Amino acid sequence: MQNRIATGCVESGRSLLPCTAECPRGVCGPGHERNGAGANGLKIVDLAIRRVAMRADTAPVALPSPVHRLTYPPVTSPAARVKSPARLAHAPRETRTTQETRMTFTLPELPYAYDALGPYMSKETLEFHHDKHHKAYVDTGNKLLEGTDLAGKSVEEIVKASYNTNQALFNNAGQHYNHLHFWNWMKPNGGGQPPAALAQKIDEDLGGYEKFKADFIQAGIGQFGSGWAWLAVKDGKLAILKTPNGENPLVHGTTPILGVDVWEHSYYIDYRNRRPDYLKAFIENLVNWEYVEKLYGEAKA
Repeated sequence: MQNRIATGCVESGRSLLPCTAECPRGVCGPGHERNGAGANGLKIVDLAIRRVAMRADTAPVALPSPVHRLTYPPVTSPAARVKSPARLAHAPRETRTTQETRMTFTLPELPYAYDALGPYMSKETLEFHHDKHHKAYVDTGNKLLEGTDLAGKSVEEIVKASYNTNQALFNNAGQHYNHLHFWNWMKPNGGGQPPAALAQKIDEDLGGYEKFKADFIQAGIGQFGSGWAWLAVKDGKLAILKTPNGENPLVHGTTPILGVDVWEHSYYIDYRNRRPDYLKAFIENLVNWEYVEKLYGEAKA
């Protein structure tokens, strides 16, 4: 009988060096140092293995070794512990609840590439507008929500409840709501005529597409300073509206189905002070009519 001492991996129980992929942590090899802590925090211990002489008429005898299992901390990076908004949206409901309650407002990803709306809206405009301005509304809104009874409620509920009661919160909640839709109201190669059912409604309520387009553009031009121009549904009929700053039709009992941002940050990089040109480009080349039609269907349901 011959005694032999070898170094092995606690996880795989393998005694030969080097340890192989049989280790379930997949970390054997480089970083597994003898008789010490490996690079990944695993402990390597000496295993006493006694080879027992075998005879044909006897079964192998294994003598137990006093190997103590160690408990290891999970190996995770800080990034792995934080769920992005996109990953959170697909997480199980029970996983999402705590984070959604803690962070009512979440910055969405754009539904297209930053350069996809050119030449009518540049990559630089989208980077500043989405990554800086919209993010600021989200961050500030979440801070203002802390400790209030509105934390965890829907964006629409927060907008309505904060109107004329908490101006700072309303400004940021309103702008967050507006921009959640604004990114979806645009698409590459957009514009043109609306779908048939919506086009018919525009004919009935607004005097046809060309008149609608002219009136919508004029609403945006006529909004003094910062604000929005809207196509909205009220009492089953379409209407064109304009609102200042972050205000939107929700607080007036009206449901917006299309809106355009006329704050200067939305167009000044590309159009300077030519707001009419920006509005014309928006309605003729960027509008996502399929999304407008979807909201119209929900509004009249």
